[in-house]
Amino acid sequence: MPPHHPLLGHLLVVAKVMSQLPSNVHAHILPHRILKAYPSLGPIFYVDTWPFGPPMLVVTSADGANQCTVAHSLPKFPAMRQYMEPMTGGPDLTTMEGREWKLWRAIFNPGFSSSHLMTLVPEMLKDINVFCGILEQWAAAGELFSLDPIAVNLNLDIIGRVAL
Repeated sequence: MPPHHPLLGHLLVVAKVMSQLPSNVHAHILPHRILKAYPSLGPIFYVDTWPFGPPMLVVTSADGANQCTVAHSLPKFPAMRQYMEPMTGGPDLTTMEGREWKLWRAIFNPGFSSSHLMTLVPEMLKDINVFCGILEQWAAAGELFSLDPIAVNLNLDIIGRVAL
């Protein structure tokens, strides 16, 4: 666990790490940057951001993720359901729990096998090459740009190509 203050939890750690980053950086980078600042934390650590948010269990290794999701199916973060269900109409693989999740995950598993995914790589590369070309144009321009719409388009192109 990073240095913990009895009243402020890990807010001082969060403030220190975030102060070293651009003001518009996405908060998802925080766990990685905390791990870089405190490398002795190991692959699983806790971050306490009360009263601004619930505690976070940060998992940074494949083995740790396997323990939390497959070996011991831990409950999912409640905000995940609140965020996803309006978009998916629920239930979906990101919000399902326990037996229901295992049943549907087993149904979808063949589509995510490494041998199947490798057959899709040549088609994915076509879209990735377009994506790289767009990034090269922005890099040549030397301007700040939003990666989000470009990345979303790449994802939609690949999903469309693979699913259709």
